Amino acid sequence: MSKAQAKSKKPSPPAPAKAKAGNDEPSLVVGAVELLLSVVPVALYLFAYERTLLPIYASVPTKYLLKRAFIASVALAALVPVKLGKNRLLFLLSVILAIAPKATYHVAVWTARKGNPVLGPAATHLLTLAPVAYLSTIVAQSFDESSSRPVSAIICSLAASGFLQAQIAKVPFIDSIADSHIFLSLAWLACTLGLVVQWNKQSASKGSDTIGPKHFLVLGVLGALFAGVHPILKSPVLPHPLKQPYLHPDFPLVIHSSVQSVTGLISVGEALPPPKFNGEPDEEMHSVRWLRADHSILGGVWMGAKIGVIDDTPPLEDAFGTMLGDSIYSTFVLQEAVRMVNSTAKAKKGDLNNALIIGLGTGISATAFNRHGISTTIVEIDPAVYDAARTYFGLPDPGEGKVFLEDARGWVSKRQAELATAQEPELFDFVVHDCFSGGGVPQHIFTVEFWQGLKAIMHEDGILVVNFAGQPKSSASRAITLTLEKVFGQCRAFHDSMEPIPVERYEAEFINVVFFCTSSKAPLTFRNSRHSDYLGSPLRQHILRALPTRELNLNVVKGEAAENERLSASLILTDAHNPLGKWQEDQGFHHWTLMRQVLKDIFWETY
Repeated sequence: MSKAQAKSKKPSPPAPAKAKAGNDEPSLVVGAVELLLSVVPVALYLFAYERTLLPIYASVPTKYLLKRAFIASVALAALVPVKLGKNRLLFLLSVILAIAPKATYHVAVWTARKGNPVLGPAATHLLTLAPVAYLSTIVAQSFDESSSRPVSAIICSLAASGFLQAQIAKVPFIDSIADSHIFLSLAWLACTLGLVVQWNKQSASKGSDTIGPKHFLVLGVLGALFAGVHPILKSPVLPHPLKQPYLHPDFPLVIHSSVQSVTGLISVGEALPPPKFNGEPDEEMHSVRWLRADHSILGGVWMGAKIGVIDDTPPLEDAFGTMLGDSIYSTFVLQEAVRMVNSTAKAKKGDLNNALIIGLGTGISATAFNRHGISTTIVEIDPAVYDAARTYFGLPDPGEGKVFLEDARGWVSKRQAELATAQEPELFDFVVHDCFSGGGVPQHIFTVEFWQGLKAIMHEDGILVVNFAGQPKSSASRAITLTLEKVFGQCRAFHDSMEPIPVERYEAEFINVVFFCTSSKAPLTFRNSRHSDYLGSPLRQHILRALPTRELNLNVVKGEAAENERLSASLILTDAHNPLGKWQEDQGFHHWTLMRQVLKDIFWETY
């Protein structure tokens, strides 16, 4: 090679593939950070939005169209995006988020008053959720300069938002943060990002530094401004936890307690007597105290002039010495009929002295068992429910080592393991299982596996009492009946209605059904009620005295499955096969409608 040729030869350029890989590394990191910044706020918003609607619409109506409304809004943003600059998009999103606390509450209240548990939430999603989801998606797209990634970014955002929303619910301190705080914090964040984007744009055109002292001053003023207007923009719902009782200024209503907890918003409300009430009997819903979990009444008692007793028996009192009347729901009294069983070996000897209650509610049956001298262990998943029962509904202290605030499935498994190694295992004479709330039951504690575990911690001929609310002749009732009979051998069931229910109405009536099951070889029977069973309660006298007239025909409930073994086997609920949750969806809508008939709108809207 000549010197001229050597001098004229140019070095080869770097390999394109390597250069691309090197340039893409920071790009991927930046993209991931931008995606995270767009996904986390959306997940937070969805969490707060859903939690805002639950006390007004309950779980099933709220969630029925929620995901579809969100996905449709995101898809619309991808297909028909609004053409605005990043900073303007962020400012617009900030405004919508700033009005979200009041808008979400008032729109939900307005639509709920129309009485439709499907169209009401749908309209609420359309008017409040959709604008936020639409703009958030466009903002996320605006940060992605590449036209090749928006679809994949949107898909990732959808998946990540759903995952993060579930994780947010597990954060220990999240229950103490109001939904209004979340909405307004996101509004502040969007406004702050809008200013930063605008300043970056101005700096790029001038060739100056991005952020200076004056910018930090503006951000400080912005933060102070948001803090100042927070009381004006926040939702009208009460603070949670409620520091002192809230007396409604325009209606005879007081909220004694309200706290966000494990199973939702747990509140204790009381309808006071109207100003013109003269003490005479009436049909108005007043002088009543209730325990509420979101949009479900867990129980309640009559108060004041509506307290009734027999034989001048002193009424129960709450922790403040206020007198309490009978339960507003007779199903809890019906559960006490377990003491009237006279066919099992221990029952014949009057030796039913050790009880387990799963699902406390207001503690009506637990209090009654305590008054009858029965040692009672309580398993309740929500600490706020237990606190409310003790403070506002007269539940006595069950004693040391008798209260477990955790999920029943895990507790039963632990108890079973402990008894397996115990020299003198303490078994339960009977168990009361009442976990209905919000139109449904937790399906994981209605399976063969759970009932078998529960059976293992009971005496051989122990009695199981199970409360279920719904139509007697339904897929859910049929499956529960067959599953209980498979594990325990025999069951009888009774309803809590004040009127007889003929079999023709089994498909139409939404009632509480109380099952009594046992593995005893002797047919399950009950003695007649006694005066001592009533504890001075007119309701107990009315319900327990008429027990035989309340029995349901379980062969009618089981339908064709009563004679068809193959069909019966297909309806047994197991951990692997459990459609109970799906069956209860329609029931959730019906339950919401019923609850709206129990209390006036203003009671549901004040929490």
